[in-house]
Amino acid sequence: MHFQLTEEQEALARKTKELMAQEIMPFAETHRSNEALPKEAIKNLLKKTIPLGALGNVIPREMGGAGMDHITWGLVYEQLDRAINSVIMISSGTAHAIAHLGTKRQQEKYLPGLLNAELIGCSAITEPNVGSNPRMVETTAEPKGDHYVVNGTKVFITNGVMADLAIVLATVDPSLGAKGLIRILIDKSQSPFAARSIPVLGDKGHLGELTFDNCIVPKENLLGSIGRGLSATMKAFQRARCFVALTGIHLMQLAIDASIRHVREAQASGKELGGSQLIHQMIADMMAQKDAARLLAFRALSLIDEGVQKNAASSMAKFFATEAAVQVTSNAIQIHGFHGLTTDYPIEEYHRQARMLTIPDGTTQIQKLIVGREALGQSAFT
Repeated sequence: MHFQLTEEQEALARKTKELMAQEIMPFAETHRSNEALPKEAIKNLLKKTIPLGALGNVIPREMGGAGMDHITWGLVYEQLDRAINSVIMISSGTAHAIAHLGTKRQQEKYLPGLLNAELIGCSAITEPNVGSNPRMVETTAEPKGDHYVVNGTKVFITNGVMADLAIVLATVDPSLGAKGLIRILIDKSQSPFAARSIPVLGDKGHLGELTFDNCIVPKENLLGSIGRGLSATMKAFQRARCFVALTGIHLMQLAIDASIRHVREAQASGKELGGSQLIHQMIADMMAQKDAARLLAFRALSLIDEGVQKNAASSMAKFFATEAAVQVTSNAIQIHGFHGLTTDYPIEEYHRQARMLTIPDGTTQIQKLIVGREALGQSAFT
């Protein structure tokens, strides 16, 4: 991995940070309630990021994308505010899947809308009875003539409530196991499905439950081929876990900045909080955890750029960064004292968001099993 960034990469990261500070964060701060931002407000915020290439990121320029490598996209994503980063990760991931696996017709129909924030996408994998093992999905896509009849329920789907387009993992025949898995594009305007919000810790309403009840989907919406649904999903996980890690790193940086600011303000008012050796040690530990997590995340992204399928690298980055974020934000609360527990300060929100990150895209425990499997050459899964 090369650690020297180009001037263009550094400039783009600075530009992203400035846009967040000037236009995105002030708006998000006025909506620091438990209510989700309205869909139109989200779309307007997403459109502000188009000049950065956030929606097009690694999608080739000839398809309307920004043509970034994953390191550059990681530098941009690291700066994105929590109000929009997960929305962008999932919606742009929908576009990425269509760009790399979709037919010409699918690309022409959906990429422009996804890349200009007129459409919002989601990826629907998790089910009420299926979490970390997507091989066991129960949602069915029964072939009938020129269409599939989709039945099933997906839960904890980022962007689910406001998605215009869903990539759904389903099986054409449960008896076929992984060989029967497909990914299919379900256009809500063409094939309506029900969606409801699922309130969860650290999230403001973007997670949804999707219900498909005899949902008729044209066969031309098949993404890739029958039997390739699982492998495509696992490759998507490798990318997604890196960006969940970067979200944790973003939260750690916010918590560190807030803690340093709090200590300096205490000093200015005559308190000796910053003179405590314990506070110095806590800040040092927080910074070391953040930097270590960042190195793991960018190492994993560099492997993706090199075309190396190494799930352990992204899993390691994901579990280390998210668990570190829980600890760092907890330490930030300690440094702030009772102030850190109040909603007058953002610290408690950082901690709730960090705790939530340890679950999606594979729990901490699942990530460790993946790393152990690669190290030992044997699966812990039965």
